[in-house]
Amino acid sequence: MKLRLAVVLMLLMIGGAIAVDRVSPAKPVPRSTVSLAPEAGILTCPYLTEPNARSYLQVANIGTTPSSIRVNFGAAKGAPIVVPLSVLAGETGSIRIPSTAASRAGAVVEFSGGNVVATHMLFLQKVSGPVVRAGGAAASPCARAGGEDVVVTGASTLGSDAELALYNPGAADADVSVSLIADGRVFQPQRLSRRVIASHTRQDFRLGDFAFSARNLTAVVHANVGRVVAEALVRSSSGAELLPGQVPSNELVAVAGQSGTGSSVGVTVIGNNDAGIEARLINAKAQVSVGGFPPSLPPETGRFFAVPDQGSAGAAAYEFSVDVGSPLVTETTWTTTRGGVQEQASLPGAVPAPDWAAVVGAFQLGTASRAIIVNPRGVVSAVRVTTIGPAGTSTQSLSIPAGRLVDIAIGRGAGTFAVVVDADAPVVLALRSGGFATGRPGSSVAIVGESFTQPTPEAVAVDPRTGIPAVVPTR
Repeated sequence: MKLRLAVVLMLLMIGGAIAVDRVSPAKPVPRSTVSLAPEAGILTCPYLTEPNARSYLQVANIGTTPSSIRVNFGAAKGAPIVVPLSVLAGETGSIRIPSTAASRAGAVVEFSGGNVVATHMLFLQKVSGPVVRAGGAAASPCARAGGEDVVVTGASTLGSDAELALYNPGAADADVSVSLIADGRVFQPQRLSRRVIASHTRQDFRLGDFAFSARNLTAVVHANVGRVVAEALVRSSSGAELLPGQVPSNELVAVAGQSGTGSSVGVTVIGNNDAGIEARLINAKAQVSVGGFPPSLPPETGRFFAVPDQGSAGAAAYEFSVDVGSPLVTETTWTTTRGGVQEQASLPGAVPAPDWAAVVGAFQLGTASRAIIVNPRGVVSAVRVTTIGPAGTSTQSLSIPAGRLVDIAIGRGAGTFAVVVDADAPVVLALRSGGFATGRPGSSVAIVGESFTQPTPEAVAVDPRTGIPAVVPTR
């Protein structure tokens, strides 16, 4: 009996202690500092270098604090090369990749503090002989590792060379399988199945070895284990272009920096179901439905068509929306001919978002760099555009009508130019840069910006009961 009473009393004491702990007011958590928590991230550039090519990397810090950057890439001999950079808030930087780098290297760009976007560029020499490949420039944004499926579309092996590069920025090996959609046929080559990409390495695959003379070619990279960043280099007698990987989506905007002759757009269904698609063409003055576009496309099927002239070969954009079914990828390509010189450029599709940033390099005195901002929504969008260039920083406010685009100059001549877009509704940003100096190879490149989320002020607080620091919002 005494034992039972003791147990009851013990339970009551424990219960009372618990009850008191629950109703006692919690003490405020003291903050050890009110400084903002630094941003950090990793960007990957698969095609940093190629044999007999000059390579450059441009970076821009669009954040509010300085950024410490480390660019890591393989060396021709010895240990990997690390190039440190310090970029102040609202400034840009550019480096030429040294000749001591490996001839086929990818790069990992690590940053701490600020918010960084980066673009890598190749200047390729003309290849003469039985098979002619034009020289010229190619550029692509350095990307964050994507999801399980990363898709490269817009390639061709008909009169072109197309190579797919896969780079693994992770600390562990990645296991990937690649399938190909070539002119409506699906290939799953055994030699592209369950390929192991070692940590911090790049592997290249000649797509013509698996899909010969394909007019329209899409590579679907499925990550069985880990994550990789994908990119393709396509070379033909008309020029060279880098095709970045993209994640399939139910809504995409494909920007064409030039319309009319030599401009085309393609859209491909990625998945096992039909896709019910609505397609609209957007220019600076109007938006219209795309005539003759089918209401749906079968799985793993593409549709490719010319971009009609929007007046003086002006910029155009296509909005593709999936009502039901599998998601899409899309790509635009255009060829510019001036003074007997041809050069190609291309852009992947992008998902509309309110905040964007991008950086591009220009290397000829007569180069014109421009930004295209597309408002695909049914309401007017107020947009704040900040341009960072050799002459400093400038800001302008625009009002883009529903279903319209604007094409604005961001710089002329050589230099590194960055653009930051802050809109009150989802838009899409793309940059293009072209220069055609007499007696020199043409330069025509284009990149889609990176969408980002505005950082929320945070502070570090320490829980006095555990001593464990934590990040908490300041508002």
